[in-house]
Amino acid sequence: MSKHYQDKLSHLSSEEIETLMERYYDGEKNDILISEYNIDIRNSLLVKTFPMKTHNEELCPFCNISMYSYRESKSMSSRNNPRIFCKECQHEHNTYHCSCLHCKENRKIEEEIQKQEKELLNNVKREIILANYLADRSIYIDIEEFDIKDKLYICALLRTSLSENLENINLLSSVKTTLAPTKKYQISIISYLKNKSIIIFSPTTAIDSVMIENEEIDSYYPMNTTFRLNINEENYDEIIQRLLHLSDDEDIDDEIRIELWNEIGLFECLEFLYARMEEYNLPIDAIGDKTISAIKESMKTFSISENFNFIWRAVQNAAAFLQKDRVSKKYAVNTIAGSILRSSEKAKAEGWDIKGYGRDYNYQQSIISEVFFNNILKIGDNGFKHKIN
Repeated sequence: MSKHYQDKLSHLSSEEIETLMERYYDGEKNDILISEYNIDIRNSLLVKTFPMKTHNEELCPFCNISMYSYRESKSMSSRNNPRIFCKECQHEHNTYHCSCLHCKENRKIEEEIQKQEKELLNNVKREIILANYLADRSIYIDIEEFDIKDKLYICALLRTSLSENLENINLLSSVKTTLAPTKKYQISIISYLKNKSIIIFSPTTAIDSVMIENEEIDSYYPMNTTFRLNINEENYDEIIQRLLHLSDDEDIDDEIRIELWNEIGLFECLEFLYARMEEYNLPIDAIGDKTISAIKESMKTFSISENFNFIWRAVQNAAAFLQKDRVSKKYAVNTIAGSILRSSEKAKAEGWDIKGYGRDYNYQQSIISEVFFNNILKIGDNGFKHKIN
């Protein structure tokens, strides 16, 4: 506050100034006080002429002198905490944003200490990640022990995010191609391969992608972690080529074929379901086991493409129900399972000729679907258009 304002009271004694302030805070009108005490100031600026309040109980931690605060207007004095500061160094009391030179320097020192502590912690985490990698690499996985599910999963993952130098499996969140139809399915594939030690943490994986407890990796973010293939380095390039390009003589029995076909088909149906629900702003997290069970049951009779038809109609009916009957969105979503089941059962009973739907333009076929239908079953789009058999 400019000293110019406080000079306006230089013609008054200390006792007169005290009386003036008492009358001001008691609620007397500014224009009356200004006229009576002959003060050359506008009404709204009268409070600025008052001397600062001394806080003898508050000492500046740097100058060791009493702190001060400006007088507040009578309308604000009961609501705000006053700004308490030091006249010498301008240090402000009880604030984390003091701009005095002392506090600026202290913050700078604190930031440097925190930076050093973070670097030290990151170095420790990096050492733990490296130790984990070396321990996992001590026992590599023999490709000859891979079953068809192992080969399908790892082939799809390598095709999706293997680095150009064939060394790292890059984080899925950074690639444009899609490993599997839904995020949940992608995470389950990563978890499956990691639990079987087919893939292991890369020593270059981001520190923030893993959680460390008791000097061990406790958990990780599957979509944001860099991995490496845990195979024999002597034949590494040859094995990579075998896994990237599955041979024509892959042996697969009917039980495993049906299991994987159902698995991929289910998640393709869920991907289509989620896409349709987003169009109508329906909550995807309301989908649960009931709807999944309905889709599985329908897939026993109808193809993935034909199930898209049932799903499209079920979501459209749910959206119409929501708009017409003014029910909650969650309640409307709960009708989807029943709608899918009724449609598929009636179509089966009456021998309907169901028109199959194509994949959503914005959700192209995933890599695992391509590998399974093109490389393993060698039936191409028939895996999408025809009933599982």
